[in-house]
Amino acid sequence: MPGLARGRLILVKHGQPEIEPTLPRAVWWLSEAGKEQAERLAGRLAAFAPTQLFSSREPKAAQTADALGRSLGLANVIEPGFGEHRADEDPFDSQAGFEAKVARLFARPDELVMGEETGAAARARFAEALARRGLPGGQTAVVVAHGRVITLWLAPRLGLEPMALWKRLGVGCAVVLEGEGHELIVP
Repeated sequence: MPGLARGRLILVKHGQPEIEPTLPRAVWWLSEAGKEQAERLAGRLAAFAPTQLFSSREPKAAQTADALGRSLGLANVIEPGFGEHRADEDPFDSQAGFEAKVARLFARPDELVMGEETGAAARARFAEALARRGLPGGQTAVVVAHGRVITLWLAPRLGLEPMALWKRLGVGCAVVLEGEGHELIVP
């Protein structure tokens, strides 16, 4: 995987949010189960000796990062570019309906098929944030973000089908990228 030979990048999907369908997904907060997931995941990530911790500003991601940081002894740095694919104007109706929209997003990333941002724009924003932060930069960096944007950035790099990868990225899991390899960690 080009660009990762000098360090390790750990992409974490935030823990289980408190789903509140009447509110935009970008303001959902971490549930009690999500807090427990973050604590379990921190135990698994400690073996990688992370040196940097970043998250999106969305509460569910920032709270996941804060929980990881307490266990790992790291301060979380908020990076707006790590936010989820923007789709707050596309309300959550049902899990099946949501998954159908996500499948269209991955199938047609250059078109505006879900929300307020194309998949390609979200991927570029995420990549720009990684570059701006100089990640991984010879260290072990943890980035707490969101399933769709992680998938949009990661699937082409790993040569994986996006929908299958997105479904594998359960809440509170991590993908460790180092050199040419990767490992999925589920707490």
